[in-house]
Amino acid sequence: MHSKILLYFLALTLGLFAIEGDISVYLVEKERYFVSEEVVVKIDLKTDAFSITNAKIRLENSQDYVVLAPKSASSLKTVDINGTQWQVVHYEYKLYPLHAGNIGIPPFDISFNASMGYGQPDNNFTFQSDAIALEVSAPKGAEKDDFVLSTPHYSLQSGISPKLSEGNATKIKVGDAIELKITQEAKNVPDILLRPIRFSEDVQFKIYSEEPILESKAAGSDTIATRTDSFTFVAVKEGNVSIPSQTFIWWDPAGEVLHTEKTHALHFIILPNSQPTASNVFANEVKQDDKPWVFIILLACILLIAFYKIYPSIKRWRERQELAYKQSEEGCFKSLLDACQKDNINTLYHNFYSWLQVSSPTLSRLGFRGIGEAQPSFSESLRELEAALSDKQKTFDTIGFMDELKKLRDALLKEQKNNKQSLPKNINPL
Repeated sequence: MHSKILLYFLALTLGLFAIEGDISVYLVEKERYFVSEEVVVKIDLKTDAFSITNAKIRLENSQDYVVLAPKSASSLKTVDINGTQWQVVHYEYKLYPLHAGNIGIPPFDISFNASMGYGQPDNNFTFQSDAIALEVSAPKGAEKDDFVLSTPHYSLQSGISPKLSEGNATKIKVGDAIELKITQEAKNVPDILLRPIRFSEDVQFKIYSEEPILESKAAGSDTIATRTDSFTFVAVKEGNVSIPSQTFIWWDPAGEVLHTEKTHALHFIILPNSQPTASNVFANEVKQDDKPWVFIILLACILLIAFYKIYPSIKRWRERQELAYKQSEEGCFKSLLDACQKDNINTLYHNFYSWLQVSSPTLSRLGFRGIGEAQPSFSESLRELEAALSDKQKTFDTIGFMDELKKLRDALLKEQKNNKQSLPKNINPL
């Protein structure tokens, strides 16, 4: 009899602390949604418990849009729902459509823990959002399939070194190099939406490109995004060369005007390199003057002047090489391994995504779940990393993580070797 009363009392106590949870997902309504224009997805996590922790919202990038997740919740408030006090945690995700037409946001998972506090256990809630349909319009004058950057301000600037003559084609010789730097700047858009610059090689020249530099910085209430692409054209064969300009279109939503920007078209006449070599010059000097000390002084002066002239260029070249290495796949992977050895979880997580964005931009947008599906043996390490990020007290097997990283890298390098021309089009569409 006493045991039945005790069980009844326990059941009554659990009933008193029964916790409920709920979610709501909705768009901020706008008159029209344009390509690359910000769409705000609002997400509310709700519970009648005292607190919400360990929230996970799996709204991720797709081939139709880019998602920018907030670093934290935008608000926390208590509301009265049918006479019960509910805690509501509010998040705002920014979504940028990549093309016009019907875009669907498929259902995505949302989970969180809720607790009544005072030593009570956490209750885990897992939900799936409803699918969301979005009708995206193309600006007037643009084709439906065109990617049009929507921004209140956009600029496209080119820098050429050495400076080329305007109008007529510039004459250069085999072996000469032309450096071209193109910088895009846009306001209030993510830097990842700025289109890449690409050139095709010709039999007359080779092209060496550096890793693009993407930056975003605050300017008052606005954000300024920049992308800098750098190229070196090296003439290898005489002939006439024309590099056509590239066209970029952007939409000014305030003035409702479609603008067109173009890079400079380049025209060269590549001539044979008929200049005498340094060895011939020195040989002629020796014949004209048979005094050894004169030759030595002349040679020393020439070498000193040459070193003085080229030292700044060598220094700049070394700095560019160091920067290019740091931003290359190999450099990013080395930084990632260093972070693993230092056992710094936050730095490891940051360097992991920095390396993955260089090694495989498409895979980097899939999130931990997509990466685990692409490399199943990596799934357990990713779960351990995610757990360590949430709970700093958890131990993390960095050695096992590095082993799986190397397997993932080998797989990505093999994939790139088999298809060098395969580039992601869903973040930086042409």
